[in-house]
Amino acid sequence: MNTLSQPRLAITVLMILVASFGTQAQSKNSPPVVRDGFWVIETTPKSHQCTVRFYTNEQKLIYQETMNRSLNIDRKQTRLQLNVALEQAMFVWNATHKVPTDRQWVAVRFER
Repeated sequence: MNTLSQPRLAITVLMILVASFGTQAQSKNSPPVVRDGFWVIETTPKSHQCTVRFYTNEQKLIYQETMNRSLNIDRKQTRLQLNVALEQAMFVWNATHKVPTDRQWVAVRFER
């Protein structure tokens, strides 16, 4: 290599390194987004029983489950598990258009 191409190579490598440090593949702070439907949790006062309901975006009830425990929706893991159960309920709803009963999709997620 001649003496003029070595500085060019060094500058090119440096520019690539600087550019790669400035990029970010995913944002770690962005919450997961569920595209279809939403969930609502109803907790009975002075008891540990709660009812989880899943709805379509058109506000049609697609699944309901009552649990003998309370859920803390301030926890990220709780919201993630509810979103996974919502996706499961939406899949079944889109396939059958019937409200499933006695599935315990939410309770199974929180037994672990």
